[in-house]
Order: sequence, then C-alpha cells, then structure tokens
Amino acid sequence: MGIFNNFFSSKNKTDVKQFKLNSEQNVKTKIVKQTIFGEETEFNYSDFANLKNNKYYHRFLTGELKLPTGKVVCTDPMYQALGKPQNWKIEKGNYKVYLYFGLEEDFAGRVAYAELVIKDVIPTYWELSLISENDLEDDFEKKINGLYPVERGLSCFTDYETYKIFEKEVNDFYKLNKSGNFYIDILEKQFRENENLTKDSYGEDWINYKPQNAIGNIIMFGTGYGDGLYPRYVGYDNNGEIVKFVTDFIQIITESEK
Repeated sequence: MGIFNNFFSSKNKTDVKQFKLNSEQNVKTKIVKQTIFGEETEFNYSDFANLKNNKYYHRFLTGELKLPTGKVVCTDPMYQALGKPQNWKIEKGNYKVYLYFGLEEDFAGRVAYAELVIKDVIPTYWELSLISENDLEDDFEKKINGLYPVERGLSCFTDYETYKIFEKEVNDFYKLNKSGNFYIDILEKQFRENENLTKDSYGEDWINYKPQNAIGNIIMFGTGYGDGLYPRYVGYDNNGEIVKFVTDFIQIITESEK
C-alpha cells in the first residue's frame, strides 16, 4: 500500500462512515498534493500541524467568533470580491480564535498564523480550504482558489451572514462619504484604541469588530509582512470531521509562484 491515501478508513465502518479526501496525503512527510482547477499544487503542513505546541510561536486568544450559520469567511475584509464562504460548513455556535506570533528571527512579533478552533485536537489530515467554484467569478479566481489576496495588510474570520451585513455597512458608508476611507475612518481608529490594552494583549494587531445590526462578529488581524496572496487550510480528524481552520502569513505567495 502506498503512503498517499485518498480516503479515511475505519475498522468499524458501521460507526464511522468512509470519508473521501480531495487530495493525496503523505502522513510521513506531511506533504499534501491537491488539484485545483486542473492544476496540481503541493504544500507541507508540518509547521502548523500542531500550532498549540509549536515552540516557535506564541499562542494568543483573541476571543470567540460567533457563527450564526456555520459558513466561514476568511478574506481581506476590504477586498469584497472574495468575501465568500468555504465549501464546507460547521455547526452554528461560538468558536475560539487564536493568533500565533513569531518568536524568532525576522518574524518575531508578527502574526504568523490565525486559527479557528472547532475542536482543540490535532488534525490528522489537511487540505487547502476552497470556495465553491460556482461562487467564483472567473478563471483567475478559480485558479487561485485556496488562496486570497490581501491589499490592506489585514485579514479576518467571520460568518458569511455577518460578512454580508458588513459589506452593506461599507457600501453605505461610501454612499454617505464620497471622499471617505472606511479602513482609515472606521477600522484604523479601533486598532488605535486597542493599543491602549496591555502589551501582552497584542492589541495593535487585531480587533473584534461587530457590524451594526449583526448577530455575529468579525475578528480582524494583521497579516505578517502585509499584502500578498495567502493560503487557507482546513484540518480533519480521523472521522472526517472538521476540527481546525488556519490561514498562514509566514510566506507571501504570488501568482508566479503558484
């Protein structure tokens, strides 16, 4: 039997249903091969497989994310074109969001990873987290699926319902403020207010934003070195249940490198 496995298996198939992955997993090298829009891509998850116990990062709890629909959005909050849900969903509820700050070398003090914890266990399998191709506008968006562009050095986790309310809030702002800037006039002010928190709160690197009239919230955070294309990953346990969702800011990925 080869090292790469295309599906989950169980000794007792009446208790755990077989779950088919959309990738090849090498559990020894932690390399994943995944075909996206007809092209094979490859990544290694060894660095973020067990972030909680990774000595190169400081784990910081920003708070809980409220997900009224269980449909997760991860994008630059000011880049509305890709404010779409992942092609999977989880149970409605509140889930903890952690940021991981680098402790060594050039990444010291920067956000290396952001993690949405559904279950605080180590995933067995990882894949690039995709948006349904039916929700994407063109071949370029489909080709970079699993990545998302950042133009303001900012990313976020939120619920799709909350993001749509936020999107309307931003559009309404510009209707009333033709020469305004939502990031500078609204968001940057909240980041500055967070600077008044204690030093160990990393307040200047994140905010917990609640759009007007929204049930849910948006946890926004800085993206390591700033602008670029960044990947999203979804982690599964042995039973095929989603347990972690991670976005990675350690390495800026460009279209030419994909």
